[in-house]
Parts: sequence; structure tokens; C-alpha cells
Amino acid sequence: MTNQHLIYIYFVTLLLIAINVIFVLTKKYKLIKYTSVLATISAGSAYVGAYLVSGHLPVYDKFATIQNIVFIVIILGLIYNRKAQNKDKSINILWFFVLALQLFVLTQKMEVTGDYYMYDKSYVILFFQLRITSIGFFVFAMINLVASIINKSDFKIQDLLIHRARNFTILGSIVFLLGEFSGSYWCFLWWGDPWHWSKGFFIASVMFLLSMLSSHLPFNLANTKLKKTIYSLIALCLILTTYLLPH
Repeated sequence: MTNQHLIYIYFVTLLLIAINVIFVLTKKYKLIKYTSVLATISAGSAYVGAYLVSGHLPVYDKFATIQNIVFIVIILGLIYNRKAQNKDKSINILWFFVLALQLFVLTQKMEVTGDYYMYDKSYVILFFQLRITSIGFFVFAMINLVASIINKSDFKIQDLLIHRARNFTILGSIVFLLGEFSGSYWCFLWWGDPWHWSKGFFIASVMFLLSMLSSHLPFNLANTKLKKTIYSLIALCLILTTYLLPH
């Protein structure tokens, strides 16, 4: 497998995601069940292919990492859309989110980072992969928050979606913090024990504080469901923006 094959897989995944967006707009929800499986297989192939070509799991290059995030979000969507209480519609808007992410890849250099001797270290792998996974959880939380606004007339569904969004925000925060712990150990082995405050550490701290803000809003700021949803969504949007910005 070569990098050119990865580009082909990328466009196949993009096409399948776009087809699902069309099915959502035309309310052909039964067809989404089938194309979602194909999109999952294609996105999974991109993840495996990136490993085969580069010799390591995705790291910081957006061509591989964003497709990894898309893969995580699609899997979560498949899992939760199987539940009856979702009526097979409430989080189908995820296809609009993953389409936007997949299109963002076109603005990046479309190749994976070559292998490097330290990429085979477990603490290095955990640092990168846990951060990517946490972003996937944050994006899924965003999807549920937007879905809760769309389903505001169904209070039971709305409460379910808001609760799930909060759970995935907290889970994403935990996963992100575990990744930062692994990265700190990597830093310790690489540079020693003096504190090295860098742009990367600053961005990481901002992302974590935003996730905490989304999970623990004061009641006087979020005394209604709509306020809580909007404030949480803003914080999560800032996290995603921070991650996508070059640094």
C-alpha cells in the first residue's frame, strides 16, 4: 500500500459520507443504515492504511488524524443509532459534522508522517492516540448537543441527548488528561524534570479547561436547557478549532 492508495480511500470515504448527507436531507433513513456500514469500513481502512504506509499510528498530521476522528465519530453514531429511543434520526446530523471534517482534510498536505524511532514507544503512541480519541468524543458530544436543539419539542429525547453530551465531554476530558499524562512522561524522559512551558502545553491546558467549562457550567449561567446547550457547544467548538489550528 502507498500514500496514493490512502488518497483513493479518502475520496471513497468522502463520497459515502456525502451520500449519507443526501439521504438525511431526503429522509431516507433506512438507506443510511447500509451506507453507514460502508462508510465505517472505508474510514477504518484509512486508519489501518495509514498505519501500514507510515509504520505507526496517526500522530500530528491532519491527513491521518482527522480521518481517525471521523472513524471514531461514525462508530459512535452506529452504536447509538441502534437504540430505539433515538428514533433513528436524532443523531443522523453527525454526517454533516463528519462531512465538514473530511472536507477540511483537503486543505491539508495529503500524506502521512514517515516513521521515526520514538513512535514505537508506548507512551508516545498513547499521547497522540488518546488526544485524537478525546477529540472524537468531543465532536460526538457536539453532535448530541446540536441534536438536542433540533429535538427541543421532545423533552425525553432532548434530556437523553444533553445527558449523553455531558457524559462524552467528561469522558473526552478523562481520555485527554490520560494522554497528557503520557506526554508528560515522554517529556520527562526526553528533556528531564525541569518544567518546559511551550506553545503545545499552553494549547493543551486551554483545551482541557474548555472541556471542564462545558461540563461544569455554573447554574446562574446555565439555568435553562437551551443556555446550557449553547454554552457547552461554544466551548466544544473552541476545543475543536484549537485542535484544527496549526501548531
